[in-house]
Amino acid sequence: MTADFIAWNSQSTQYEKAFTTFLAHTDQKRKAHDYLRQVVSAIPHRRVLLDAGAGSGETTGQLAGHFERIIAIEPNPDLRKRLAHQLPHAEIHEGEILNVRPRSEADLVLCSHVLYYIPLDQWPAHLRQLVSWKTSSGVCVIALQNPDSDCMRMLQHFGGPRFDPRSALDGRLTRLVDLVTVPAHVQTPDLPAAVEIAAFMLSLAPLPAPPRREQVENYVQANFSIAGGYRFTCTQDFLHIG
Repeated sequence: MTADFIAWNSQSTQYEKAFTTFLAHTDQKRKAHDYLRQVVSAIPHRRVLLDAGAGSGETTGQLAGHFERIIAIEPNPDLRKRLAHQLPHAEIHEGEILNVRPRSEADLVLCSHVLYYIPLDQWPAHLRQLVSWKTSSGVCVIALQNPDSDCMRMLQHFGGPRFDPRSALDGRLTRLVDLVTVPAHVQTPDLPAAVEIAAFMLSLAPLPAPPRREQVENYVQANFSIAGGYRFTCTQDFLHIG
């Protein structure tokens, strides 16, 4: 890592390594899967799942067995290759959300931890597009970290934006929205892993002045230190648009 190590591109090796470290020290993914299985069990039809920003297909794969067909959108070619291996029978699209035209509507449209990488002024158009893909009885679910989680407060502390998809809803959609918050944590016994995870979180958005490693270490020490290691929240919000 260089001194100004926070400005990582989401397709860089540093970013992917830090993401792996994050997954090894958090219950966020497991809790998301548990919650989404509850969502699936409550919807009236399970014909088509559409996952917008499916990545390597881990979450899609957790839900795929409940649906007759899978549509997945993933612009990253490396992730898309893994996605195709994970879900060989899925209808996979390589474009960006606004440019994709799925062949059918979906009973569940999922967009999980994707909006960070989209400029805030484009969120309303993306939400309208996502909602347009669901059936009349279906639901669109947007997952993001809660803006008041420890990780997102740290991002805002270093100059990053406040991510709240409710701010992008138009009047018509606002009447059809529910928000469910699911607690999640990161816990690690050592400072290097905690700082690497902090760096991953700080790479979710361009920062006006990326902090130096020492600044992030000081922030982690001051805010996340517990007896025997480091612990901080990465609580998730699930925005339902019906």
